[in-house]
Amino acid sequence: MIPYIERILQLLAALVAGSFIGVTREKIQKPAGLRTHSLICIGAAFLTQLSIHAFSGPNGGDPGRVAAQIVSGIGFLGAGTILKKGFSVKGLTTAATLWVTAAVGMGFGSADYVLATALTMFVLLIVLFLKRLDFLQARSKEKQLIIEAKNDLEILSGISEYLKEKNIVVHSIEIETDIDEATVYIEFPANQIGDIRAILSEFLKLPGIRSADIG
Repeated sequence: MIPYIERILQLLAALVAGSFIGVTREKIQKPAGLRTHSLICIGAAFLTQLSIHAFSGPNGGDPGRVAAQIVSGIGFLGAGTILKKGFSVKGLTTAATLWVTAAVGMGFGSADYVLATALTMFVLLIVLFLKRLDFLQARSKEKQLIIEAKNDLEILSGISEYLKEKNIVVHSIEIETDIDEATVYIEFPANQIGDIRAILSEFLKLPGIRSADIG
Protein backbone atom coordinates (compact mmCIF):
# COMPACT_ATOMS: atom_id res chain seq x y z
CA MET A 1 0.00 0.00 0.00
CA ILE A 2 2.83 2.43 0.83
CA PRO A 3 4.28 2.38 -2.72
CA TYR A 4 0.87 3.32 -4.13
CA ILE A 5 0.57 6.23 -1.70
CA GLU A 6 3.94 7.51 -2.91
CA ARG A 7 2.87 7.21 -6.54
CA ILE A 8 -0.36 9.09 -5.81
CA LEU A 9 1.70 11.84 -4.17
CA GLN A 10 3.84 12.00 -7.30
CA LEU A 11 0.74 12.45 -9.43
CA LEU A 12 -0.56 15.09 -7.03
CA ALA A 13 2.73 16.98 -7.19
CA ALA A 14 2.63 16.82 -10.99
CA LEU A 15 -0.96 18.11 -10.96
CA VAL A 16 -0.01 21.07 -8.77
CA ALA A 17 3.04 21.92 -10.87
CA GLY A 18 1.08 21.68 -14.13
CA SER A 19 -1.68 23.86 -12.66
CA PHE A 20 0.79 26.57 -11.66
CA ILE A 21 2.27 26.63 -15.15
CA GLY A 22 -1.14 26.46 -16.82
CA VAL A 23 -2.68 29.30 -14.84
CA THR A 24 0.05 31.67 -16.05
CA ARG A 25 -0.95 30.85 -19.64
CA GLU A 26 -4.68 31.04 -18.84
CA LYS A 27 -4.31 34.59 -17.54
CA ILE A 28 -3.02 35.82 -20.88
CA GLN A 29 -5.69 33.84 -22.78
CA LYS A 30 -3.42 31.38 -24.54
CA PRO A 31 -5.05 28.40 -26.31
CA ALA A 32 -3.41 25.91 -23.91
CA GLY A 33 -4.26 26.91 -20.35
CA LEU A 34 -4.86 25.47 -16.90
CA ARG A 35 -6.57 22.21 -17.81
CA THR A 36 -4.31 21.42 -20.76
CA HIS A 37 -1.08 21.87 -18.81
CA SER A 38 -2.46 20.02 -15.79
CA LEU A 39 -3.51 17.05 -17.91
CA ILE A 40 -0.19 16.92 -19.74
CA CYS A 41 1.84 17.10 -16.53
CA ILE A 42 -0.11 14.45 -14.64
CA GLY A 43 -0.38 12.25 -17.74
CA ALA A 44 3.38 12.39 -18.32
CA ALA A 45 3.93 11.55 -14.65
CA PHE A 46 1.64 8.50 -14.84
CA LEU A 47 3.20 7.21 -18.07
CA THR A 48 6.63 7.57 -16.50
CA GLN A 49 5.43 5.58 -13.50
CA LEU A 50 4.13 2.86 -15.82
CA SER A 51 7.39 2.73 -17.74
CA ILE A 52 9.33 2.28 -14.48
CA HIS A 53 7.06 -0.11 -12.61
CA ALA A 54 4.98 -1.97 -15.19
CA PHE A 55 7.37 -2.45 -18.09
CA SER A 56 10.51 -3.56 -16.29
CA GLY A 57 11.32 -6.59 -14.22
CA PRO A 58 13.41 -9.74 -13.96
CA ASN A 59 12.12 -11.00 -17.31
CA GLY A 60 13.57 -8.05 -19.16
CA GLY A 61 12.00 -5.08 -20.86
CA ASP A 62 13.01 -1.51 -21.46
CA PRO A 63 11.51 0.88 -18.88
CA GLY A 64 12.54 3.86 -20.97
CA ARG A 65 10.50 3.04 -24.06
CA VAL A 66 7.17 4.45 -22.85
CA ALA A 67 8.78 7.55 -21.35
CA ALA A 68 10.67 8.17 -24.59
CA GLN A 69 7.40 8.35 -26.52
CA ILE A 70 6.12 11.12 -24.25
CA VAL A 71 8.63 13.56 -25.75
CA SER A 72 7.66 12.85 -29.36
CA GLY A 73 3.95 12.71 -28.48
CA ILE A 74 4.00 16.13 -26.85
CA GLY A 75 5.94 17.39 -29.86
CA PHE A 76 2.99 16.55 -32.12
CA LEU A 77 0.56 18.17 -29.68
CA GLY A 78 2.69 21.31 -29.48
CA ALA A 79 2.92 21.51 -33.27
CA GLY A 80 -0.86 21.95 -33.34
CA THR A 81 -0.56 25.20 -31.40
CA ILE A 82 1.87 26.80 -33.86
CA LEU A 83 0.34 29.12 -36.43
CA LYS A 84 2.15 31.00 -39.20
CA LYS A 85 0.65 34.18 -40.57
CA GLY A 86 2.67 36.10 -43.10
CA PHE A 87 6.03 36.95 -41.58
CA SER A 88 5.05 36.06 -38.02
CA VAL A 89 4.85 32.71 -36.26
CA LYS A 90 2.57 32.34 -33.24
CA GLY A 91 2.32 29.59 -30.68
CA LEU A 92 5.99 28.69 -30.32
CA THR A 93 6.06 29.64 -26.63
CA THR A 94 2.86 27.66 -25.99
CA ALA A 95 4.34 24.61 -27.73
CA ALA A 96 7.56 24.91 -25.72
CA THR A 97 5.60 25.31 -22.48
CA LEU A 98 3.61 22.14 -23.20
CA TRP A 99 6.82 20.27 -23.90
CA VAL A 100 8.59 21.40 -20.72
CA THR A 101 5.42 20.74 -18.67
CA ALA A 102 5.60 17.13 -19.81
CA ALA A 103 9.22 17.09 -18.64
CA VAL A 104 8.09 18.34 -15.22
CA GLY A 105 5.54 15.53 -15.06
CA MET A 106 8.19 12.97 -15.99
CA GLY A 107 10.39 14.30 -13.20
CA PHE A 108 7.69 13.84 -10.59
CA GLY A 109 6.74 10.47 -12.08
CA SER A 110 10.30 9.26 -11.56
CA ALA A 111 10.23 10.55 -7.95
CA ASP A 112 12.84 13.25 -8.59
CA TYR A 113 10.96 15.84 -6.55
CA VAL A 114 13.82 18.31 -6.12
CA LEU A 115 14.74 18.67 -9.78
CA ALA A 116 11.10 18.61 -10.93
CA THR A 117 10.23 21.37 -8.45
CA ALA A 118 13.27 23.38 -9.50
CA LEU A 119 12.27 23.00 -13.15
CA THR A 120 8.76 24.21 -12.31
CA MET A 121 10.22 27.30 -10.65
CA PHE A 122 12.41 27.99 -13.68
CA VAL A 123 9.43 27.64 -16.04
CA LEU A 124 7.38 30.08 -13.95
CA LEU A 125 10.33 32.49 -13.93
CA ILE A 126 10.51 32.35 -17.71
CA VAL A 127 6.81 32.74 -18.48
CA LEU A 128 6.17 35.41 -15.83
CA PHE A 129 9.27 37.58 -15.74
CA LEU A 130 11.31 37.07 -18.91
CA LYS A 131 8.24 38.10 -20.92
CA ARG A 132 8.82 41.65 -19.67
CA LEU A 133 12.37 41.64 -21.01
CA ASP A 134 11.11 40.17 -24.27
CA PHE A 135 8.54 42.98 -24.49
CA LEU A 136 11.22 45.62 -24.02
CA GLN A 137 13.31 44.02 -26.73
CA ALA A 138 10.34 43.66 -29.07
CA ARG A 139 9.62 47.39 -28.87
CA SER A 140 12.55 48.03 -31.19
CA LYS A 141 11.36 45.49 -33.79
CA GLU A 142 8.80 45.65 -36.54
CA LYS A 143 5.15 44.83 -35.97
CA GLN A 144 2.60 43.39 -38.34
CA LEU A 145 -0.91 44.45 -39.27
CA ILE A 146 -3.01 41.57 -40.61
CA ILE A 147 -6.03 42.55 -42.70
CA GLU A 148 -8.75 40.30 -44.12
CA ALA A 149 -10.46 41.99 -47.07
CA LYS A 150 -12.41 41.36 -50.24
CA ASN A 151 -10.18 40.38 -53.13
CA ASP A 152 -10.62 43.56 -55.09
CA LEU A 153 -7.76 45.57 -56.61
CA GLU A 154 -9.34 48.90 -55.74
CA ILE A 155 -9.90 47.89 -52.10
CA LEU A 156 -6.38 46.51 -51.72
CA SER A 157 -4.75 49.60 -53.21
CA GLY A 158 -6.95 51.75 -50.99
CA ILE A 159 -5.45 50.14 -47.87
CA SER A 160 -1.98 51.52 -48.53
CA GLU A 161 -3.43 54.90 -49.46
CA TYR A 162 -5.37 55.02 -46.20
CA LEU A 163 -2.27 54.20 -44.15
CA LYS A 164 -0.33 56.85 -46.04
CA GLU A 165 -3.00 59.43 -45.17
CA LYS A 166 -2.65 58.47 -41.48
CA ASN A 167 1.16 58.90 -41.68
CA ILE A 168 1.81 55.20 -41.01
CA VAL A 169 5.22 54.10 -42.27
CA VAL A 170 4.90 50.84 -44.23
CA HIS A 171 8.06 48.76 -44.50
CA SER A 172 6.61 45.92 -46.55
CA ILE A 173 3.31 44.50 -47.79
CA GLU A 174 2.54 40.86 -48.58
CA ILE A 175 -0.81 39.79 -50.02
CA GLU A 176 -2.27 36.28 -50.12
CA THR A 177 -5.32 35.95 -52.35
CA ASP A 178 -8.12 33.41 -52.64
CA ILE A 179 -11.12 33.42 -55.00
CA ASP A 180 -12.91 36.34 -53.37
CA GLU A 181 -10.82 36.97 -50.24
CA ALA A 182 -7.41 38.46 -49.60
CA THR A 183 -5.15 38.57 -46.56
CA VAL A 184 -2.79 41.53 -46.35
CA TYR A 185 0.30 41.46 -44.10
CA ILE A 186 1.76 44.90 -43.47
CA GLU A 187 5.04 45.42 -41.61
CA PHE A 188 5.33 48.73 -39.77
CA PRO A 189 7.69 50.23 -37.13
CA ALA A 190 7.00 49.10 -33.58
CA ASN A 191 6.93 52.69 -32.34
CA GLN A 192 3.77 53.28 -34.39
CA ILE A 193 1.75 50.52 -32.76
CA GLY A 194 -0.24 53.11 -30.79
CA ASP A 195 -1.14 54.94 -34.01
CA ILE A 196 -2.30 51.68 -35.60
CA ARG A 197 -4.47 50.77 -32.61
CA ALA A 198 -6.03 54.22 -32.69
CA ILE A 199 -7.27 53.76 -36.25
CA LEU A 200 -8.30 50.07 -36.11
CA SER A 201 -11.97 50.75 -35.40
CA GLU A 202 -12.01 53.40 -38.13
CA PHE A 203 -10.19 51.02 -40.46
CA LEU A 204 -12.89 48.35 -40.12
CA LYS A 205 -15.48 50.79 -41.48
CA LEU A 206 -13.72 50.94 -44.86
CA PRO A 207 -15.59 49.16 -47.70
CA GLY A 208 -14.48 45.56 -48.20
CA ILE A 209 -12.49 45.29 -44.94
CA ARG A 210 -13.61 42.24 -42.94
CA SER A 211 -11.10 42.21 -40.10
CA ALA A 212 -7.92 43.93 -38.97
CA ASP A 213 -5.60 42.90 -36.18
CA ILE A 214 -2.06 43.46 -34.99
CA GLY A 215 0.04 40.29 -35.16
